[in-house]
Amino acid sequence: MEIDFVTLFIIGLLGGFSHCLGMCGGFVVSYTVKLNENEIIARPGFFQRLIPHLMYSSGRILAYMLLGEIFGFLGGSLQVIFAIRDFQGFLQLFAGMVMIFMGLDLAGLIPNLAPDSFPGINAFKRLIHNLFNKVNRRNVFGLGFVLGFIPCGLVYAVGAKAAATGSIFGGMLTMLVFGLGTVPAMVLAGLAAHLISAKLRSRLYKLAAFLIILLGALTILRGIDALGWVQIYWLS
Repeated sequence: MEIDFVTLFIIGLLGGFSHCLGMCGGFVVSYTVKLNENEIIARPGFFQRLIPHLMYSSGRILAYMLLGEIFGFLGGSLQVIFAIRDFQGFLQLFAGMVMIFMGLDLAGLIPNLAPDSFPGINAFKRLIHNLFNKVNRRNVFGLGFVLGFIPCGLVYAVGAKAAATGSIFGGMLTMLVFGLGTVPAMVLAGLAAHLISAKLRSRLYKLAAFLIILLGALTILRGIDALGWVQIYWLS
């Protein structure tokens, strides 16, 4: 499992500097501007500028961990409900296929999904708008927590891996490792987003999508090994 966590962290790191920076970088820049407007600090030091971004990312990671617990609980519940022998293997097979599908979608190899079609998305957008208008150092953690639930293909792909663990703790840990990987990009977006070019973001995004597909394939192999269809000794 160690290789899975290393891969998850790298997916978060690459995804952070590509997908997250492109999708959420605008949010980070926006709340940074609002913070400067709402709380005027004369010549703020580096740590004074850094702390709000760490708080924001902490809120996001907490949201990811909560989602991981839900995914892990659902995976474990299905195993209990259906009481199928070797259900964990079937769950890993399904999760791996979902990860490969999401990876292909993130790479632009299949038609794009429509996030605006999710129920309640408009009310969610209004909540975010209100939080932005009132953001300060005391509630930037809450802003990060709310934004952590934004529909995101990258999060859903890792969520499938969290479900495959079949446990609340495993799902939480999976999303925690992924979330930690996204922190450097989000902090950089707040301090100096202009340093990452659009071309570099595109390349990193494709690499992250490839790693998701790779991890999905590895998850499928784990499922095959768990079911005993083929003994894969190097996965043990």
